[in-house]
Amino acid sequence: MSFVSKMQARSQQFQEVVDACRFLLRNAEGADKARRYLDFRIPRRLQDEFGFGYFPTDGTELSQLLQLVDRQTLEDLNFLYPRYVAGGVIDHGHFADHNLIMPFRDPHGNIAALLGRSLLTDSERDKLNLQKYKYSLGCYKGLYVFGLDKARDSIIRNDCVIGVEGQFDCMACHAEGIDNVVAFGGANVSRYQMFLLHRYTNNIILMLDNDEAGQKAKKRIRKRFGSKVGVKTVSPPGRYKDIDEFLRKERSATWRSQVVGGLKELARQPKETNGS
Repeated sequence: MSFVSKMQARSQQFQEVVDACRFLLRNAEGADKARRYLDFRIPRRLQDEFGFGYFPTDGTELSQLLQLVDRQTLEDLNFLYPRYVAGGVIDHGHFADHNLIMPFRDPHGNIAALLGRSLLTDSERDKLNLQKYKYSLGCYKGLYVFGLDKARDSIIRNDCVIGVEGQFDCMACHAEGIDNVVAFGGANVSRYQMFLLHRYTNNIILMLDNDEAGQKAKKRIRKRFGSKVGVKTVSPPGRYKDIDEFLRKERSATWRSQVVGGLKELARQPKETNGS
């Protein structure tokens, strides 16, 4: 089997799991918290478009997933493995503590990895020593650009891409009709991520978070890649940490409209913008 065939077969396995988790998101009793969280953050149409699902916790909930997906498939993807506990061995799901899952797709729509997000608060995660996000085993986020499969045609059409840090920043922009937006998964941008974007445009606008890490990253990225691609920078509005927070919390319809309109204009006319 060729490398391409292997990747396509693996993508099909990922898709089987995603389809099952999407079903559980809409139907499992244990997914109530995930449903409420998603409905608060993004519209239902984008939840479906980006393929969100619910990966169940260990125990009875996990058995629901095993009714929908073959055990061998879950084991092949390292989504199911044994956990040794007092008195024996139990099945353990890789995303048992990071129940909200979303697929990472390549530019052609093939699933290359899954990302799980914990639904616990910061303080709850700290007590359990849990990170907010967890990737599928073998995934290096620097090899993927979240949302590129959805944004690709718009990037080509506008000859411009807006890069943000978080996945929800990306989806918040798509919800407003700014659909040539992608996410890097953090403030760092790898050489490969930049290469993926450069295949479709030479005009890259960074809208990283309004924190120290984001501000430092903008300077670092412009220094590293500025001689090879057209890198410009803008900042999320006002006191807000990121564009997602602005769009969720800002109550002034006028300011929201001005910001959204400005971003749409920025995305259409990259050569006329002024970097910050």
